[in-house]
Amino acid sequence: MKHVLHIIKNKQKLELRFEILKLIRKWFEREGFLEVDAPIIVSEPGQEPNIEPMKLAVHNEKGQAFVGYLHTSPEYAMKKMLAAGFDKIFYLGKCFRDRESFGHNHNPEFTMLEWYRAKRDFLAIMDDAEALCRFAAKSLSQGKYKKRIDTANAAKLSGGWQRISMRELWKKVVGVELNDFLTAKALRKLCVQRGFKPANGEDYEELFYRIFLNEIEPKLGMDRPIIVYNYPACMASLSSLCKKDKRYAERFEVYFVGSELANAFTELTNADEQLARLTSERVARKKRGMLVYDIDAEFVEALRFGLPKSAGIALGVDRLIMSILGCKNINDVLVLPMSKLWNHEEIKGMNEMC
Repeated sequence: MKHVLHIIKNKQKLELRFEILKLIRKWFEREGFLEVDAPIIVSEPGQEPNIEPMKLAVHNEKGQAFVGYLHTSPEYAMKKMLAAGFDKIFYLGKCFRDRESFGHNHNPEFTMLEWYRAKRDFLAIMDDAEALCRFAAKSLSQGKYKKRIDTANAAKLSGGWQRISMRELWKKVVGVELNDFLTAKALRKLCVQRGFKPANGEDYEELFYRIFLNEIEPKLGMDRPIIVYNYPACMASLSSLCKKDKRYAERFEVYFVGSELANAFTELTNADEQLARLTSERVARKKRGMLVYDIDAEFVEALRFGLPKSAGIALGVDRLIMSILGCKNINDVLVLPMSKLWNHEEIKGMNEMC
C-alpha cells in the first residue's frame, strides 16, 4: 500500500511532472527536432570514471548468457545516428546509474533529456537550453498550474541567464588563476592549502572536484541559472578542445539553485583522439576499483566513418522539475523512487554490501 500512498501524497506534483514532459516534447517539435529511441541495454557503456553502470545478464532462448548493462546515457547511440545522417534529434527517457544515493538529487533510475544538433557548436546548445527552460517555466507560470509552482524559481528560469568561463569562475570564487593549476601536482598543493586531504594517487579530476563541489557548486545559480563553460582539457571527456586555447575544452554545464542541471559538449569528431581518451578513462576506472569493460569499438568506428561537426547536451529532467516545483528531494517528483521499492532495513543492508 505504501506505493499508492506515495502517489496520492505527491499526486499534484506528479501531474505537473507529466505536464512538463508534454511541454518539453512540444518545444522540440516546434523547433523541428525528431524524437528518437535508444537501446536501454548495451554491451559497452560509457567509460566515464565517475559513473557506474548497472550490470546484468541477458539470456537467449537456449539459455546462453550475455553480459549487458543498462545505459547510463543514450549518447553513443545518438552519435551513431548523427554519423548515419540524422540531424536534429532528441531523446527523452530513462537512464540508469549504479551506486547512486536514494533521494535528495539522485535516484538510480532517472529521466534524461538529451539532444544534438549537427553542424553546430556548444553555443547553439547554450541557446537551446535557455530557450527550452524559459518556455517550460513561462508556460506553467501563465497556465492553470501557476499556483502550484515555485514562482520565484520559474521567474529566474524565465529571465536572463549568466554565462561565465571556468577560469573566470575560479578567479571569482576561489581567488586563483586556474591556468596555474592545470596539472595534478599543482592542484594537489592547492587542495592541501585549502584544508583538503586528498588520497595518494588521486587524479586531476578527483582533485578538481574536491574544490569545485565543496567551495563552488553550492553557490552557483542562486539568483539565476548559470552556464559554466570551457573546462580544463584533461576533463574534456567526449568534447572538442577550444580552438584558441587547447588547455581548455568546449564543454559547459548548467547550474541552478546550487545543483547541476545539464552537461554539454561541442562533440569530439576525431576517432583516434577519442579512442585515446576512452582508453585513459578505462585505466582510471580500473585504478578507482570500478567496473571495467571493453570500449565500444562501433562508437569509435562511427566517428571514423564521419561524425559531422555537432554539439549535444544531457539534461536531468527530474532536477529541472524539482527546481520548477521548488522541491528539495527528487523522491517527491518520481512516481516510485528507489527508496519506496525496499524497506529501510533492506536499503541499509544493501548499502553495507556495496
